[in-house]
Amino acid sequence: MTCGHDRNAYVWEYDAKEENFKPTLVVLRINRAATDVKWSPCGKKFAVASGAKCIPVCHYEKSNNWWISKMIKKHKSTVTSLAWSPNSKFILSGCADFKARINSAYIEGLDPAEDDGFGEIFPKQHEFGETMVEFDTKGWVNAVAWAPSGRVVAFASHSSTLTFVELKAGGAPVSNTLNLQGLPFLDIAFLDDGNLIGVGFDNNPALFKGSGSDWKFVEYVDKEQKAGGAPGKKASAFSKWADADKRGASMGDGAVALPELEPTTRHKNAINGLKVFSAKEFTTAGIDGRVLHWKIS
Repeated sequence: MTCGHDRNAYVWEYDAKEENFKPTLVVLRINRAATDVKWSPCGKKFAVASGAKCIPVCHYEKSNNWWISKMIKKHKSTVTSLAWSPNSKFILSGCADFKARINSAYIEGLDPAEDDGFGEIFPKQHEFGETMVEFDTKGWVNAVAWAPSGRVVAFASHSSTLTFVELKAGGAPVSNTLNLQGLPFLDIAFLDDGNLIGVGFDNNPALFKGSGSDWKFVEYVDKEQKAGGAPGKKASAFSKWADADKRGASMGDGAVALPELEPTTRHKNAINGLKVFSAKEFTTAGIDGRVLHWKIS
């Protein structure tokens, strides 16, 4: 499954005889770029985020041999990221309007009609396109994630915040927002119900542990090493630059430029891709062109 700025999506199916993938065009009926795409866990439908302030939810109609799209139109700006619930009935979306939302993506005749425990949390779960709950953020949302249990969601915004929300039956969701010490995350993912990984501009995967809405930062997965070179010279250059920046002090004719330090992390630039392999393993992809495999204890 792929989508792009050409406003279309393609479903790719492997042809064993020709030993090649063949694409099937999906007309999304959007007038802006497609920004993200996610298959539902059941594999029967997929959702596409877009700059058209909507989410096409597509499923295959066998009688017409065609992919049909239904629109979720509850957003006020570009939809930036998507995450499906484990039961494939709900979509968590992040948006540039400083909101994260959970919408119903239930399609009658395709999804099971029985209540699997979410009826007490979302009474309108079987009304396609309805917004179940809406969360305020302090910036546009870069990434969203849904825990395997289905009872916890998380979203990271460009304001360097990470929010965890516990979905509770018979009451309002309980949320907890963590202010990150570092730069914003570009992607997040649950390893399991008690562990989450966040990656972004710090070039280093960050591990969080917790349950419900109670989570805390544990450590950076990539243990940084000391930078090489001449520390005395670098310290002197930093000191002069800091004086000029904070106190307005002149750097004089013999000004020393701030040295360019090579990042000490394995990734040398921002990490913008994250995929979970197991509860202890995941992979990351960065703007530095590297794809790395990680194991945590």
